[in-house]
Formats: sequence, structure tokens, C-alpha cells
Amino acid sequence: MDFEESFHPLESQAPDAYTEAVEAYCHGILRLHWNERLINKIFGRALQSHAAGRLVVQHFQWQREGAPRPTLALLQRQAGSGGRTLATFFAVLRLAGMVSAAPDAADRRVRYLVPGPRLLDGLRTWVVHHLQCAEALGVLARGHAARLGADADYFESFLCRADTILDRLAAHRGHFGGWDWFDQREGGGRVAMLLLREHCRTTAARVGGPAPLFPLRAQELAERLGFSHSHVRNLVNDATAEGLLTQDGRRGLVALTPRFEADLRHWLQHVLGWFAEAAQAANRSPQPHARR
Repeated sequence: MDFEESFHPLESQAPDAYTEAVEAYCHGILRLHWNERLINKIFGRALQSHAAGRLVVQHFQWQREGAPRPTLALLQRQAGSGGRTLATFFAVLRLAGMVSAAPDAADRRVRYLVPGPRLLDGLRTWVVHHLQCAEALGVLARGHAARLGADADYFESFLCRADTILDRLAAHRGHFGGWDWFDQREGGGRVAMLLLREHCRTTAARVGGPAPLFPLRAQELAERLGFSHSHVRNLVNDATAEGLLTQDGRRGLVALTPRFEADLRHWLQHVLGWFAEAAQAANRSPQPHARR
């Protein structure tokens, strides 16, 4: 299947079905970050989140398929830039107990990075939400999300195929307009998710008319995600100047512009397709001779 093309199952969904599925997806992702100040700080930017993903993928490709075992140097080469930033990022992950380091038996100077249970549990829940949304929109057959949540072998097999998701995210950086604009800023992806969730909730209760306005509640959002109120307000004001949002400052309301709404749909359409492809590939993967 060519994921450069539009997904007909996603595009053909009735508006209410699409809105309901996307609202549930955004809500599920946001719940992972609500009141998790440390998580939001550590994974505040896409570069860090994708680097953590690369670590997990490389670890299970090593265990199950004999790929090189992940080291900081290997992950820095894969990233291609931001080497010093990644060194600091993985040091923070180690301090937070999400990653550990294991010495090489033959060369004590070499230290391998090992993902911990907390990182893996959070990643599993995050992937399940993507697969649930893909299933709800008809991009993926029912049952993959439930299986991934309950079957450790299938989860590991999915992770071995998930490098295709990371590769495509890197290749498509800058292709998703407003989503990329938010995702490049600290905490921007979370804020964009909340805006999309509230847009869907307001749309579901609206009959016709222009794009719905909804309360931003910037102070609550800042407190729940662990950012300053001024950071959230500046992000929203800058997004408005970029033509991604409209505001009714007197009433404290915002709305997505048609351009931003289209950008988000385009981004979601592609990302869910990539997750669906990885889930289907994992379903076809043979039983590995795993290293333990």
C-alpha cells in the first residue's frame, strides 16, 4: 500500500464518526501527559521523543533480529544532528529511571542503552491509542490494538517494524504545515492535541455554521502540562499570527482555521497509515530467535 496517497477509508468516514474517533484519540494521548510534569519536560520536543523511539526500536531489533545493539553513538548517527542534545537527553532518561546502561562484556568502555519498563509501558499505551484510532477510522482491521496491549511478543514485533514510522516522520518533516509548526516548539504537540480535541468536541455539538469557537483555559492547560502560563499564551498568540488559529480575546475563545484543520487531518491521515502498516507487518512477522 502506498502511504503517499490519500487513505480512502479515512477520507470516507462520516463527519460524526471521524470527529468521535479523533476526539477519543486526542483525549487518550493527552491523558498520558496530564499532570506528568517530568514526562512533559523530558519529551517536550519531537527530537527527543523520536530519539527515544529509535532506542526502543534498535533494542528490540537487536534482541529479535541480530541488529547492532543501541549505543549513544549509534543513535547520534541515526539522528544526523543534535548529538550533544541527545547526549543530555539520554542522561536525563537515565536519571529518571527510564533507561539504563549496560557495559559490553568484551570492552568495558562500550555502554549499551537499555529501555526500562516505565518507558516501554508508556510507549505501549501510546501505540495502542494510535491503533485504536486507525481501527475506528477503517484504516486497520479491528483487533490489532487489543492484541498489542495484551501480547508482549506482538508488541515487540511491532516495535521491530516501527523504524518505518520514524523514517517517514523524518522524511516528511515540514510537510504537515500547522502540525509541524506546533510540534517544533516545546510542548507544542500537546497543545495542538488539546486544540484538536476541543475542536472535535465543539464540532460534535454544532449544527452547521463557521468553525466553532471553544474556551482555551490556558492557565489550566499550563498547570496540567507543567508549562508556564506565558509559554502557552505566547504559543497560542504566535499560532494566531501564523494563521492557524482565530481568537475572541474578550471571551477567551479560540478556533482552528480551515487551513490548520486541513493540516491536522493530513498529518493524522498519514501517521495512522504508517502505524497501520507497521501493525500489519508485525502480524506477518515470523517467530524470532530472541536474545534474552
